[in-house]
Amino acid sequence: MNKRYTIKEVSEIFNITKNKIRFYEKKGLINPERDKFNNYRYFKEKDLIKLQTILMYRVLDLSIHDIKDIFNDNRKDNELDHFYNQWEVINSRMQKMKLIRDALKELMDIIYISDSKEYKGKMVDIIKDMNEIYKLKEDWKDKWDFDTWSKTYDETVKNDPSSLKIYENYEKILNNTFKTATKDKTKDIKILDIGVGTGNLSKLFLERGYDILGLDQSREMLNVAKNKFPNLKLRPGDFLKIPFENNSFDIIVSTYAFHHLNNEEKKVAIKEMINVLNKNGRIVIGDLMFEDDKEKEKIMKSLSKEEIYEIEDEYYSNIKFLEREFKSYGKKLEKVRIDKFNFIIEVN
Repeated sequence: MNKRYTIKEVSEIFNITKNKIRFYEKKGLINPERDKFNNYRYFKEKDLIKLQTILMYRVLDLSIHDIKDIFNDNRKDNELDHFYNQWEVINSRMQKMKLIRDALKELMDIIYISDSKEYKGKMVDIIKDMNEIYKLKEDWKDKWDFDTWSKTYDETVKNDPSSLKIYENYEKILNNTFKTATKDKTKDIKILDIGVGTGNLSKLFLERGYDILGLDQSREMLNVAKNKFPNLKLRPGDFLKIPFENNSFDIIVSTYAFHHLNNEEKKVAIKEMINVLNKNGRIVIGDLMFEDDKEKEKIMKSLSKEEIYEIEDEYYSNIKFLEREFKSYGKKLEKVRIDKFNFIIEVN
């Protein structure tokens, strides 16, 4: 006969109040049986296991609604979807906390070295800058609908339907990005692939035994990548809110992703990458770029209206701009042209 536990015994086992147990019962998360003589609740082993699961989810800060949905639909994909949601919520909170912490550092330094009249005005500027950066991080939208595109992305790359032929050297860009990233490096390094997409770049590292983790804002892209490469570690995230601690990676790579950020967003993305990169780390980006404004103007004059529209729907990088931004962090940028629109940049 299965052992029965009273609500008092259960509260002592899990070190929670009896009211909390009653609350979970009221919300329909647990359903203890009632004694037919005295109507007291009693719990069986299965109830304890379920309660333990509830408490675990609550530690992860999942809502009652989310927990109930997981119990009602216990497919792995549904549970993963809730965890993805929670990951993004927690990451957004942490990003805001980091911005607040950095602002407080600046404010404390200013108060120490300035007189009372000076620092009051500077405080307003620091807080304004902090709010603008947070808004920029939160406001980025996927106007290209990568979730839908994920199903046909590999086919698009293969067929390259654009008249600009931006994917003509796709494999070369991936291979050269891999070679540039790993030259003179041992395999005991940590690598981050931002905008991992369907995993084609990460595959090159994975096959050769490198420790690589893929990051993408599109869950469907992540699903496609995981189906193709089950051993590839993946996380939801993007350039503007990289969800890792400082100095976490030796190498950061990215292909065909950076052009989805405008210049203000690129500034934030560069700071984010520098933060999570080790001191002597390397950034390698293969993407759509112009050398400078002069070259962009010259190339744009040679294009059709449709081709101009296609370029203006994206944010092709200006390499001179990137050089200045990386230089402000003490980094040097080197570039290699692959074709008319594609470059590989290496930052050390």
